[in-house]
Amino acid sequence: MVADRDHWHVWRAPDGGVALCPLPGDGGLFQLAAAFEDRSAAVDTTPAGVRALLAARTPLAPEEVTEVPWASDYRARAALADRFRAGRVFLAGDAAHVHSPAGGQGLDTGVQDAYNLGWKLAQVLLRGAPASLLDSYEAERRPVAADVLGLSTRLHRATADGEATQRGAEVQQLGLGYRESALAVDTRPRVPGDALRAGDRAPDGAYGPGRLFDLFRGPHFTLLAVGSAETPAALPEAVRAARLPADEAYGTGLFLIRPDGYVGWAGDRAGASLDAYLATVGLVAEGVPA
Repeated sequence: MVADRDHWHVWRAPDGGVALCPLPGDGGLFQLAAAFEDRSAAVDTTPAGVRALLAARTPLAPEEVTEVPWASDYRARAALADRFRAGRVFLAGDAAHVHSPAGGQGLDTGVQDAYNLGWKLAQVLLRGAPASLLDSYEAERRPVAADVLGLSTRLHRATADGEATQRGAEVQQLGLGYRESALAVDTRPRVPGDALRAGDRAPDGAYGPGRLFDLFRGPHFTLLAVGSAETPAALPEAVRAARLPADEAYGTGLFLIRPDGYVGWAGDRAGASLDAYLATVGLVAEGVPA
């Protein structure tokens, strides 16, 4: 048998399944993944061992495996750092949390770590924000990492036990938020339970000829006035003001969108609360004493 390069090939055997995935390019390479029912089994990753495994579990003959450029014994591991910050040292991505690839949240989580930390470092180093702003990095991101470890571990164990699993909303990370963060300040007195709140991810939507996400993209803050809410006459240079008609996702009010796309402050009107928040993140409005 010769495995064609137009399809994945999957075989099931009593001691574990095998999958061959053709890799792009002209090298004729396949990626091989083999599972073992006996999780404590010693895995022979030598070329002879790989050939023997394929011969035992698939119709392929040993001589059809002409080369084994690389092979390894992979076992899932999960770990979470006790702290994401120690003085001037910060941990992000795989240095802060490792887990099974089940669910596929590793890259997303690491990128969000980096963006969360990056804009805060910029505010402290470039705009004079208080150093305490950096403490919010661990406070916001470590609980997210802990949840990802729990989810990926559950999915990994379910897959290993032969249970049917599928990717749903819980692995997409679009509902993550920081409502409990010290950087989530909502001054509106009466807000429905299902309404957008400070700490939530700012929703996308149509904005002129483009999208709100286009407006938010970049290292700046965005003060979004929705409905009849008015923006203050003076704003820091790093804050861009924009207006949106009353919107189903936002309701009405003022929403200060952080550089990482989350609502930092929300209120019915600008005033001392907004000024205090801007100072917390290293921004002072023109004409407002520092």
